[in-house]
Amino acid sequence: MAKIANKIENKVIAYAFTTGVIVALILGLISAIVPANAVPYLTSLLILAGIVVGFFNITPTETSSYVLFVTAIVVVTSLSQGSLAAVQYIGPYLESVLASIMAFIVPSVIVVGLRAVLNLAEN
Repeated sequence: MAKIANKIENKVIAYAFTTGVIVALILGLISAIVPANAVPYLTSLLILAGIVVGFFNITPTETSSYVLFVTAIVVVTSLSQGSLAAVQYIGPYLESVLASIMAFIVPSVIVVGLRAVLNLAEN
């Protein structure tokens, strides 16, 4: 019975992360259409979702891989933001999508990293 509950919990957590990424993609695509005063609220929701994912989605065995991969994504995204704006027609959309994804994953990696540091300090 515990194995079934654990599998269901893992699926819910995986769906939560996937949903967060999809919402970030959609928000990035529609940010030009959404009223300017609504964008900070939607971005705040992405940040809160990232914090929740950081607390509940990443297990201690996944911590180092997650931090490594997300750090790579953050570095590449940060470096590419200026050049994406130059892409004709879709550049602003790409930039907005990447900014939304960053708003979602950066808080999660901060939480995971802090948890890893605290675990190292305890041991």
